[in-house]
Amino acid sequence: MRRTAAEAAETRKAIIHSALHRFAQDGWEGCSLVEVARGANVTRGAVYHHFTGKRELLDAVLAEQWHSRGEALLAVLDTSAPPEARLTTFLADYLRRLREDTDFRELAVVTVLVASQAPAVKSGLEQKTAAVARWSERIARLLTECEQRLRAPLDVGRFSITAFLHGATLTAALTPEDLPEPGRCETTARALVAGLINIESP
Repeated sequence: MRRTAAEAAETRKAIIHSALHRFAQDGWEGCSLVEVARGANVTRGAVYHHFTGKRELLDAVLAEQWHSRGEALLAVLDTSAPPEARLTTFLADYLRRLREDTDFRELAVVTVLVASQAPAVKSGLEQKTAAVARWSERIARLLTECEQRLRAPLDVGRFSITAFLHGATLTAALTPEDLPEPGRCETTARALVAGLINIESP
């Protein structure tokens, strides 16, 4: 019996999720497609039906996970709250997810540590690079809204925020215990934003 497109999409989603976990836990060399299939509760044949091999699977993990999670994270930047409030919420949410969301932290591990081990992984990293460029553009637009209150030139502000995000991702991959406790994420984000934007008193 032929499977429906919806069932095939669910199977693919389960494989991606299992692969994210296995790549994060086992690295590039150690990741086994048999274990990926077991984690997704499918056969190895089902994995090969959707992906030609481990490299294509890693590509898909990076591309799809950063796309879906990035859009969810960036949504707050488009609300009607003051720009400094939106930026603080965005940065705090990013830190909080790295600390509390196992899948998001594993995505950081795969991006920082595993992708560099894999031969010729291109499209996933290219899409991640494109996503970072979109994030940078959105942040620049937000900073432009309060450019008169910036404590440094706009390009310096954008660089500072982007470097903070990269640093947090690297910390999550290498020394996650150094990430702020959940209750400190907003405090950390607020301190960064206050250093960049002159917050007007109500």
